[in-house]
Amino acid sequence: MNSKIAIPCHWNKELLEKIVQINEQFSDTKVVEVYGALSNGPVKHGRIPSSVIDINREDAINFRNFVREKEMKFVYLLNAPFTFKDCDLEETKNYLHWIINIFKADALMVTSHDLMKFIRLNYSLDIPIYISTIAGIKSAKEISNFLDINPKRVVPHHDVNRNFNDLQELIKKTKEWDMEIELMATESCLRGCPDRKRHYDFLAKGTKDKVFHTVCNKKRIEHPAEFLKSNFIRPEDLSLYEKMGIKFFKITGRSKEAGWLPEVVEAYLRKNYKGNLIRLLGIDPSLNAEKWIYINNKALDAFLEGFPKNKKGEEAEYCEEWISKLYKNKDFYLKDDSKYALKDKTLYCYKFGKIVSSLLGSEL
Repeated sequence: MNSKIAIPCHWNKELLEKIVQINEQFSDTKVVEVYGALSNGPVKHGRIPSSVIDINREDAINFRNFVREKEMKFVYLLNAPFTFKDCDLEETKNYLHWIINIFKADALMVTSHDLMKFIRLNYSLDIPIYISTIAGIKSAKEISNFLDINPKRVVPHHDVNRNFNDLQELIKKTKEWDMEIELMATESCLRGCPDRKRHYDFLAKGTKDKVFHTVCNKKRIEHPAEFLKSNFIRPEDLSLYEKMGIKFFKITGRSKEAGWLPEVVEAYLRKNYKGNLIRLLGIDPSLNAEKWIYINNKALDAFLEGFPKNKKGEEAEYCEEWISKLYKNKDFYLKDDSKYALKDKTLYCYKFGKIVSSLLGSEL
């Protein structure tokens, strides 16, 4: 199967040109889409405005045309939680008109069902609408609630990456509905994150969200099996999902520095990466995680194949076994004086080092 990759938009022609050059080296997997949004708008986009490149509308259209010249599509993000009671209706209508009729996005990534219906009623019956991961879809039953707007793709809740039985059912039903599934490959959120909804609600208001990143990463440092529970898909593991029938994968990381993207794109196109797994993941760049956390990506060969199928208790035991093995073999460590111990088959941190304390200090 020829896999298709979506990449974050940095509104940077030089960067996209580098991606195109890398793309040309591969035939079975290709970057085909760029996704992004203006930093500010009446409908938010799943990131705080200050974390993404600010660009005016004229330059945005110019970049969108450049994307088209490179034979890629542009997916516009309207994917923060949204309600009409909290919006300026005229401003929202003008914004949607610009996106659909002037900017001419190839598709829209949306979370709110009400917003999807509004777009279908007032603007276009034809523009592809994709259901955002922020909608939290975990089952085929939940997708059925959106069939009235004829969605063409769904990005499920990030936990579905590892809920293999649920994913198989989603694949079966979406095929019946002529709908694609897109999985986030570089997703780094905690599996079963208890603050997921509250985090996205913060982003919908444009509120800074570092507190969520620090709390989640503190939990991972304390109990490093949480790193392995996270729902990432390694470059080497794309084939596993391809065999299931998935062909669309998303590289997350709009807030990352631009130089990060070519390395990560090449890893996924090559389906091979010899380096630090943390480097590939969309962890908040302000934490500089890859500079102080190390997990040998190649040491995780065969990890996902053996991952328990929809059995939460077994997941915990399985990930503890793997992270303990990685730690013993020096394939997992922190690059400071943090101290770990293995007790009752559980690896835990009993001393935070200097780097951890300085970066996560307010939350320790």
